[in-house]
Amino acid sequence: MGIDKRKRLKDSYYQRFFSLIMIPILSIILVSIVIIRTVLMDASAQNILRIQDNLVTVLGSEVQDVSLRLSHFVYVNNNEIMRTAAKTDTADLSARHHHTGVLTQSFNYAMVPVQDILSAVFYMKDGLSTYLKDEIVLPEEEIRGADWYQAALADQNMVKIGYYDKGVTTSRRSPHTFTVVAALSPGIDVDRDGVIEVAALFMTSKVGSLIRDYDKDPLLGTTMLLDAEGELLLDIDEGRGLLPQTADKGWLEKDGYQQRVRGKRYVYLSTQDQVTGCWFVTAVPASAMYRRFNEAALAILAVTLFLFYLFYRFSDHFMKNIIDPVHRVVEGMRQVEEGSLMVHVEPAGQEELRTMVHSFNHMVRRLKALIAENEEQQRKKHEAEILALQSQINPHFLVNSLSSIRFIAQVSHYDAIGKMAEALMKILSCSFRSNSGFYPFHEELDVLDGFLYLMKIRYSDGFTVDYQVEEDCLDCLVPRLILQPVVENAIVHGFSELEEDIGHIWVAARIEGALLTITVKDDGKGMTKEEIAQALKERVVQGRKSIGLANVDTRLILNFGEGSALQVESQPQKGTCVRLKIPVMRKEGQEDETSADRG
Repeated sequence: MGIDKRKRLKDSYYQRFFSLIMIPILSIILVSIVIIRTVLMDASAQNILRIQDNLVTVLGSEVQDVSLRLSHFVYVNNNEIMRTAAKTDTADLSARHHHTGVLTQSFNYAMVPVQDILSAVFYMKDGLSTYLKDEIVLPEEEIRGADWYQAALADQNMVKIGYYDKGVTTSRRSPHTFTVVAALSPGIDVDRDGVIEVAALFMTSKVGSLIRDYDKDPLLGTTMLLDAEGELLLDIDEGRGLLPQTADKGWLEKDGYQQRVRGKRYVYLSTQDQVTGCWFVTAVPASAMYRRFNEAALAILAVTLFLFYLFYRFSDHFMKNIIDPVHRVVEGMRQVEEGSLMVHVEPAGQEELRTMVHSFNHMVRRLKALIAENEEQQRKKHEAEILALQSQINPHFLVNSLSSIRFIAQVSHYDAIGKMAEALMKILSCSFRSNSGFYPFHEELDVLDGFLYLMKIRYSDGFTVDYQVEEDCLDCLVPRLILQPVVENAIVHGFSELEEDIGHIWVAARIEGALLTITVKDDGKGMTKEEIAQALKERVVQGRKSIGLANVDTRLILNFGEGSALQVESQPQKGTCVRLKIPVMRKEGQEDETSADRG
């Protein structure tokens, strides 16, 4: 494990401190803030919606009241008032004045004097008008062209409602005085004289004054009244510029619709009057709705910072008195684990920690001495094993070679004996070298050629050998006599059951990355998995030790480690493939040879 992957004791403490204390507390605080924000936002929205519900109730009640008053005024006493109003449509001023007085008495009796009724007007078909109580200051052309007036004409005997955001009579002409007008166009069954076009009743509404009072509170925003089509009817606090500028009025039905106006975010809350279809819309700045939440969040933040300060003071005390001394011991242990034994930790902290530090220092000194002893023993043992294994191959091979020479000498006097002796001398010269256990690969191939010459004589040319060696492999350093036991195993055991057939051996070598890969392949009888396992162990065969493959495997492991162990692939009747992988070493400098000797 590398040093970059280690977790220092102090880091571990802080990690657990944050994961077990800080993060849970922060999570609880964040959840609390979200809940508080939701609750306060809902409370603010509900407060505004309750105000809108009150406005809806007031407006709906006023609309119903003015509608009932107009209906009563028109239909009372079998339409008597309508007949009297029709008589005022005359050019005779005396008669008009008389009937207007009678009509006024009937109006006062039918309406019962109330302050909210501003005026009653009868608009005649011939263009004349009869006013009761207060005179309307709006131009008559404007009134006759108004939507509510035209709607009454289109649907006779049905009360239609209209609105004005200003005073419409001589007594009440102040701006933002909200006026509700109820209109009815009588049919022939009501106005038998057929002279009255529309009867209208104008009433002042409390909605305007209520909105004016509500708008004084900045937390309640700006409230406006829109008709069913979304057109502005009443705007007391200049809120027109706050309305969304879109033809689609779907935002009225969205709960908590938001948009940014002049760089400031607004929240829109809407309530519709089911009687008139009008909308009360409140545009409130999001900052105003968040004000109470911000105050609560600041209080929570202050408490949180105080708690964190207390945690910090505790951690600082804990670090200085406990964690730091333990951390120094842990750092020393880490250095020992990485192989450094030049470690000495200065005793510090409480008595128990100082005792632990003394024990650690003593352990390091003892460990250093033991490792030095073990390294010396392992070095001597390693050298002894290599020399023993290297020496095993010499008598083993000499017995086989001398047996072949003796066989030839017995059957005939033949010049091949000289060549055999020459080949044997080359092999013996290689075996008895003592200065190094490694030499270039091309020398190993020369020794292998001499061995193959002897084996071909012994086995009457019963096999062939094909070399496939890349040029850059020839100067690579390899252990001495590393191929001969492998090839011998292929000849002696692989071709033991061949009768008249010729065996084939392929010796290939190439460099793959940082490795020299040598492959010895034959088409002999092959081996099972059990036989492969036995071949890699020393065993007694026909009264003598068989050490060929086992010797090579052991030397490779001792020199290069487990990664260079022999790789044997074989199947019965399909031949055997032995693969050796040796780190690339060249005789270009003393460093390579020294590294090779050390393995």
